[in-house]
Amino acid sequence: MQTTLLARPRVVGQRLVDIDELEDSSPFGLQGLKRKALRLIKPDCISKLAVALAMNGTRDEIRGEGLALGLLARHPEWRDEYEVVHLIEKSLWINGRSDLVMTLTPNPSQIPDSPPQQIVDALTRAYALHPEATVWYGVPLFGDQTTPDGLPIPLTAQEVRDEQDRRIQAARDQALKYRWAYRAAARAVRIPSTIGRFVRQAWMRGEACCQAVSDYQARARRDTRERARVRMINELEYTQCGRYCTPMPEHTTFVGRIREQANDVADIAAGRIGTPAGMTTLAVPGVALTIQALIPLFYVPLTVATCDPFLFMELPDETGKLRHLGHWYWQTDAQGKKRLHVHV
Repeated sequence: MQTTLLARPRVVGQRLVDIDELEDSSPFGLQGLKRKALRLIKPDCISKLAVALAMNGTRDEIRGEGLALGLLARHPEWRDEYEVVHLIEKSLWINGRSDLVMTLTPNPSQIPDSPPQQIVDALTRAYALHPEATVWYGVPLFGDQTTPDGLPIPLTAQEVRDEQDRRIQAARDQALKYRWAYRAAARAVRIPSTIGRFVRQAWMRGEACCQAVSDYQARARRDTRERARVRMINELEYTQCGRYCTPMPEHTTFVGRIREQANDVADIAAGRIGTPAGMTTLAVPGVALTIQALIPLFYVPLTVATCDPFLFMELPDETGKLRHLGHWYWQTDAQGKKRLHVHV
């Protein structure tokens, strides 16, 4: 039987890799990779989102996704932002090859949560070896579930996404159920301002009417004075020339014409019957306008907690790669005693 030997293909131009190039640039091992950030609605902002949905959309728009996402984008203060870190290796009781949702604080001035001496020594060594690196203080998110030993179980990225969807759906359900109540309350809140605006408009219109009446009466009095002046001139002209040369101006107001006619009637009556003692002119009573101002009438979200801190280091030429500095957790037992779990 003939055997055929297969030779390995020869690669032309391939450079041999030096062993020194395989050495790591830092004694701190790679522990995490930064993923895309997540946002979670705050528990006390679910009702705010429900009210905004009820006031800004129809029932079909509330059931859709566009309105809720638009309102959340308009109000970023309604959500907490978390980073997703893919944990490569196991640390304490947290398994590796899992996505952790945590808060990351760059270069903290102080390390909270009573770091043990091992953590402080590792941090001092990291600053001495890599002064240009960024130190991240990360605190994972945990729910209300624990291990048989009483240690908290961290939330995964998918669990946080599911909780975000549940909170948005809870806001939608609340908005659809109490949409009429929110809108009625909004109208009730606007009643005092509406009444106040109506009173201001009525007051302004009343002032305008009073000013118009005042201007009307002033014009009637001005016409009366002008006609009296021309009447005196006509008497002088009739005395000198035997005729009237200056034309008599007409009243520009209806009140002036009525008053003039009343005065003529009064003059005729006084000439036939006589004027009573103490009465020289016809008195016309005035009208007082009074405006009275109006007086205005009067789902339970998943428990999310932060604990069990990590310390990572990110080198300038390794963006998104987190090296392990330390991980610790203070566990309190049933007797109130604290037990330290540390991984350096």
